[in-house]
Amino acid sequence: MSFIKTIALWGSLAPCLALAMTSAGFAQSAISQPSTPAEQAQTQQYNQNVIDANNAAIAKNALNNEKYQAQLTQYRARVKNYQEQSARYEAARDRYAVQRAKYRRDGWSSRHEHNIIVDTDELLGSPVHTSNGHTIGHVEEIALVSGRVDALRVTLDRSRGDVWIESADLRFDADKKVVLTNLDRLDLYDMTHESY
Repeated sequence: MSFIKTIALWGSLAPCLALAMTSAGFAQSAISQPSTPAEQAQTQQYNQNVIDANNAAIAKNALNNEKYQAQLTQYRARVKNYQEQSARYEAARDRYAVQRAKYRRDGWSSRHEHNIIVDTDELLGSPVHTSNGHTIGHVEEIALVSGRVDALRVTLDRSRGDVWIESADLRFDADKKVVLTNLDRLDLYDMTHESY
């Protein structure tokens, strides 16, 4: 019985073996035949296209890296410049705070103590008086922070120059349309020589 099964198995495999042997012979004959000049040219063109694409990718990568390095250098220079400017500003601000603490300030009268500056429409060009009534100049510019008056640039009379006065040292007399400062007039003249 096993002999019959073996013969039947070989009988069913015979066409497959014949096909496999024919395919192997065909493949062998295809391998042994040289490529035509057109096929060789096409293969060479494919290879050249791959080489060109690789070279282009390498060149683009080098260019991108060069641009990145230039941008990184510029960024580092800007950061360094910002840090230096910040350090100078902080030093100037501290120096300014020390200087301003030395200035003489008159006390506010009860009439003006709470008249803080809130209306910016009427400020530009308004005369500026000291708390004892001396006219010292007029408002030239307004510095706002978050919509609130932070400081006023005042052009002093008699070509004495400009000075920034912080809002803490200012009041507005809405009745007379006059800006008042509690800083001493001579101190204001000295402030024109400060640089920040």
